[in-house]
Amino acid sequence: MRKLFIYIIWCVCIVMGFISCDTHTPYFHYNHTPIDGWEKNDTLTYDISPLTIGGEYYTSIGLRVNGAFPFTKLYLVMEQDIIPSMRHKVDTVCFQITNSEGRYNGDGISHYQYTMPVDRDFLQANDSLHITIRHCMKRDILPGISDVGVRLDRK
Repeated sequence: MRKLFIYIIWCVCIVMGFISCDTHTPYFHYNHTPIDGWEKNDTLTYDISPLTIGGEYYTSIGLRVNGAFPFTKLYLVMEQDIIPSMRHKVDTVCFQITNSEGRYNGDGISHYQYTMPVDRDFLQANDSLHITIRHCMKRDILPGISDVGVRLDRK
């Protein structure tokens, strides 16, 4: 009876492992920003290891802010270096943080989550990416931004 129970638990763990794997999202990572504020010259970097499967990929930026963010919009600059083809791409993304009444557009209660699609590109197998993100606001130090993330999805 005990062996049967262990066998069932083992099978459930294996099945859960297969179910939890997402082959369509090879990269999804958030970097934290300093609590006292994200400085203009603090560039966040994301290094994506070589892809195993080529095809069409979508890049999006995730953002987490709290009530201390002083503006209605946030402008970010995302630079991508695709290696080994040595392609360089630059995109500017505008997040609409609050609406005209001052209510947050993001999902959440005290921290608000935003996701913005940025780019669609055809990547080859063994391509790797180096992505940098920085803010391009007039204020040098931005309070209220807790995390900035990058997600790469395969179609």
